[in-house]
Amino acid sequence: MATITPEAPVLTELIAKIKKADPGLGIKKVLAEIQTQEPTWLVSEKRVKKLMDQAGIAVANAEPEGELDPSIPVSHIDSAVDIDALTNGLVKAKMINKVIGKGLFATQELPKGKVLFTEFPFIYFPPMKRYNMVMKGDACGLCARTIKAGGLLSCVCPGCSRIKYCTKACRETSWNSSHRFECFGLNPAMKEYVNFCVEENWNAGMGALRCYERILIANETSPEELTAVLKHFDAFATVSQEERQKRETSWDMMGDQSRTIWEEALELLIKGCKYPLKTLPKSGTSVLTKPLPDHLKDSLFSMDTYLKFVGRYNINNQDGGLYLLHSSLNHACTPNSVIDHPGAGTNYGVSVRLARTIKRDEQLQITYCDPRWKRETRHQYLRTEYMFTCKCKRCTGSDDTLSEEIAQSLGLVQE
Repeated sequence: MATITPEAPVLTELIAKIKKADPGLGIKKVLAEIQTQEPTWLVSEKRVKKLMDQAGIAVANAEPEGELDPSIPVSHIDSAVDIDALTNGLVKAKMINKVIGKGLFATQELPKGKVLFTEFPFIYFPPMKRYNMVMKGDACGLCARTIKAGGLLSCVCPGCSRIKYCTKACRETSWNSSHRFECFGLNPAMKEYVNFCVEENWNAGMGALRCYERILIANETSPEELTAVLKHFDAFATVSQEERQKRETSWDMMGDQSRTIWEEALELLIKGCKYPLKTLPKSGTSVLTKPLPDHLKDSLFSMDTYLKFVGRYNINNQDGGLYLLHSSLNHACTPNSVIDHPGAGTNYGVSVRLARTIKRDEQLQITYCDPRWKRETRHQYLRTEYMFTCKCKRCTGSDDTLSEEIAQSLGLVQE
């Protein structure tokens, strides 16, 4: 039998698939599984270990066997994200453990103020106030930047002639990620779902819609694109919105009302997802025509899946955006990294900047809450919104003050 040496990306992808199926496997067992699945591949244990370390696939701290609490968000490393390219080799991803999930770490000592990477969102829905401007034609349908009257670069959606964009590039990106499905001119049935979310002032309902749109458009593109998009979503920290809300003290009184909202919303979403959609008025090209594959037809539009998309959006979004790399950043009440929005007049896009000098292999951490809050307030907020109790040095130590250096980096005080 002839043997071949697989390329690193191909081998890494198989390793990630094997580890995802059974996260408890060690290097030797991963190698044995590779040899079982690909008997013609020539692979050494040393190479498997090297690729697992580079991709951050190896679990640093093994967790006890058994089912995790369903209220604990579960995340995975997204092997399809080229972290080296996005960060110029400054950052690597690692699995920390099953509870914390993944994290980002510095590959070398780095100075305060260093911008580690800039990223555009995989999914984006602006604050509802901005979205209302979008619907009136006063803000861009992608980035929600204010559109000035008479702007030379602005353009409109050819399907509805209602949604405006600040540039043709924004229009194309929106079309390829969401708007071809959300356009009322082409898909009037979606109007009821959108109006429902607007009336409820429900950003997460619209965020979940943008997730569904991304999947449906990927299905229209190719089976390979659909697989890639589903893998991206699977890597985000995921928990059901019902599990999140059960943490709230109001659940006993408001739980039935929440379920009623979810049931009505899902019914409207399904109604807006009928095939085929209307054709484009000028070209006559159908917008969406391919039915979902059998394994997704029922599961994608189940209540369980829908609530996971709502929960996924709620715990991962940064000012409305879901980001493939940024989503790997964990929390600390004294963060060493800061999130900036580099685009003028918009939250579409993030950059990650160091709040202080960090050492090699130090984990990059941002803050999920206002670090000026007292310890008890921070803990209550993090338990309710993000499903964990913070055990950073500031929370477990005797000193609960925020250093002046970090406060200045976060823009909380003047330098």
